[in-house]
Amino acid sequence: MLFMESYLCYCSVRLGVMSVGVLSIILSITLSTVFFVRGIHLFDELIDLLENDSQYKTSSVVRKLINWIHDSPDKVMIFLQVMCYVRIACAILGIVGAWRLHKWLLLPLAFLEFVYFLSITISHIVLMIVLKKQINLGLLIVLTLVGSFYCLFAGYNCVTCIALFQIINLVRSNKYRQLYGEDPFNPVAMRRSRGEVQQLRVLGTPEDTDIDEQKRLAKLGLWPRRHPQVISVIPMQTPAVNLKWWQQQALDRDDKLHDSAVYRNWQRDELLRGVGGEVDRKNELNRRYAEVQHFQWR
Repeated sequence: MLFMESYLCYCSVRLGVMSVGVLSIILSITLSTVFFVRGIHLFDELIDLLENDSQYKTSSVVRKLINWIHDSPDKVMIFLQVMCYVRIACAILGIVGAWRLHKWLLLPLAFLEFVYFLSITISHIVLMIVLKKQINLGLLIVLTLVGSFYCLFAGYNCVTCIALFQIINLVRSNKYRQLYGEDPFNPVAMRRSRGEVQQLRVLGTPEDTDIDEQKRLAKLGLWPRRHPQVISVIPMQTPAVNLKWWQQQALDRDDKLHDSAVYRNWQRDELLRGVGGEVDRKNELNRRYAEVQHFQWR
């Protein structure tokens, strides 16, 4: 699963890694210039804040850092300058790797961006804890939000480098080459196994644009269009339907007692299937059934 498909929802991940490399170069050159101009005195205010804070002035890590700055200022400046130029070199490698799609050239930039993200996050947390007793609440909230967003941006840049590494792995895979060709910058159209270009099928429905007219006809009961029901007369040769014993007995007795005028010129099967008068037919059958039962029990 890819970490991202675009950088800042605007440009490609490849261009995003190039932008990260350029920003790293600018930031490293700026810090290197400040270190050359200010020297070790740049950390005097930070050392005063840590030594006057009751929580961190007794910390062993803070004491070692302060003693290292006081005892070996030249080594501290050399270390910081070397880190700035190492980051510039890694940024150049990352730009070249993004330009030529060499994934292994992205790892140094991704590693240094991750280290930079951890360092500024820890520094921001410690600095906000130290400053919470020396500045007002409004300014503390503003500094906390600004610093937090910058830390998130630094972490986002690191994830961008990792995402491009994943994308390069994808476009260099055998399956991708079989589908889209050898050149990732100019992918070919997806082909079928037989080599034919797959065509997109579009299914059109009739009268699919006349929605208002369909709604109007639906209110009138004229949509969807239905064919009229066809009522057919059952021919005389049609075999009789399965009747219950009492219905059959009533009909047999009725044939003996009444003539064809009782059925009003309807066939017997038509009456049983409901073509004739349904209510009259049922009443007539029930009456005849009652007469038969009364006749049997006399």
